[in-house]
Amino acid sequence: MGDEYRVEVSGRADGPIALGPHARATVNNIGAPVSRDDAAELLDRLERLIDAHAGEIRDPDKASRDLADVRGELEEASPDRDRVLDALRRLAARAAEVTVIVEVVSQVRELFS
Repeated sequence: MGDEYRVEVSGRADGPIALGPHARATVNNIGAPVSRDDAAELLDRLERLIDAHAGEIRDPDKASRDLADVRGELEEASPDRDRVLDALRRLAARAAEVTVIVEVVSQVRELFS
């Protein structure tokens, strides 16, 4: 069979996907869902994590812009859910190697479920 790996995902896939030798993908959802009151705290935490893990993030400047997009949209009187979720998807993809960032992004995403 060689070293070829293939994965097909249909529909919506929001979780991690691992492929290849020694690959692993883990999601740990612990605790109650976050409330809207926690949004600012979660976004502040994301900002600190992006700074702390900049070397592990694909294009950390764009990840910071994605976070700024989320913050800006949440400051609107009527935030656009799709815009927020799109920015969170981009941020999660850029930071896919950093589990803690992906976990916090998932917590923020829960606010819009």
